[in-house]
Amino acid sequence: MSLRAWMIAEFGECEGDFVLDPEPIVAWAQRLTTFSLEEASQWMAQEDIRTVPIEKLRAMRRLKHALNTLAHALPRTNVEQKHPELVPWLQFRTRLV
Repeated sequence: MSLRAWMIAEFGECEGDFVLDPEPIVAWAQRLTTFSLEEASQWMAQEDIRTVPIEKLRAMRRLKHALNTLAHALPRTNVEQKHPELVPWLQFRTRLV
């Protein structure tokens, strides 16, 4: 996905193209959103992050990676307009572990 995002950023979005379509990256990030934004906020607000179950931390890390990859492709695409549900997650991603 990182290579795909780089190519989209470099060459631009091309809907339906095997490589230059950002939708697979969007779908990947959406699949990794297995918890709510509120849950993630509560976990990140813990005084001691070690109290958060390791599987939750791993899920947040995978999601952060996907969102960073998606954000890399965004400047040259209109993903935010097509998928406004991702905007809060993209804004929150810097707070994820």
